[in-house]
Amino acid sequence: MTTRSRYLNGRIEFFDNVSHERLLPVAPVVFYDDFLGNALDTFKWGARDTAGGAEAVVADAPNGVMGLALDATSEIQLAGIDWADQRTLALNQGLIFEARFRLSVLPTGAVIVVVGLEGDHNAAVDTVAESIWFRADGNGVITVENDDTANETTKVATGVTLTTADWIVARIDCTDIADVKFYINGERVAATTTFNMSTVPTLALQPVARVSKGAATTVGTLQVDYVRTWQNRA
Repeated sequence: MTTRSRYLNGRIEFFDNVSHERLLPVAPVVFYDDFLGNALDTFKWGARDTAGGAEAVVADAPNGVMGLALDATSEIQLAGIDWADQRTLALNQGLIFEARFRLSVLPTGAVIVVVGLEGDHNAAVDTVAESIWFRADGNGVITVENDDTANETTKVATGVTLTTADWIVARIDCTDIADVKFYINGERVAATTTFNMSTVPTLALQPVARVSKGAATTVGTLQVDYVRTWQNRA
């Protein structure tokens, strides 16, 4: 690992030039959770679980890992974390989201995984009113999408397909809200698509990681190593 820095949008970011993880973003407002400890920090996070869906710290996992898992029971299930609709991130303040995650059990069937930013929670993932996130549908193929209620772009290919062994560093850069950018392991993905989130410049958002399904025996497990966001002070 070599730590380097860059100056972008009036802020300094220190990063690992191998993994491209942002080690220390110097910004007025910074959130970081490495999921260390023995349980989900419910001061920071709210859990979204339905039926057999479960959220739990992965035992003895290096770095601290949050596991969000569905089992093979044929029932509607959801396992997720967000800020319980306490939407304190400001879209137009140079907001950046980053997370390291993997699909330790690949989703099957109609299982949907998303990691990123959203407005208020909805149990039906496609009914969430505002969103900017990475997504997987029934396999390890990663797509990206956004919706600001007026501009919506769905399931744009990234060219990245995960196996159960693959961890990725996924970043969403909202410094230009009319052209939000997505990165995986430091490489921009879906670069030929414009993701416009400018309908409500002051849109309030929260981080989200979730996996869900309808009534089926399909499965999937999302593991999140860390979540980091930073922005200017509104």
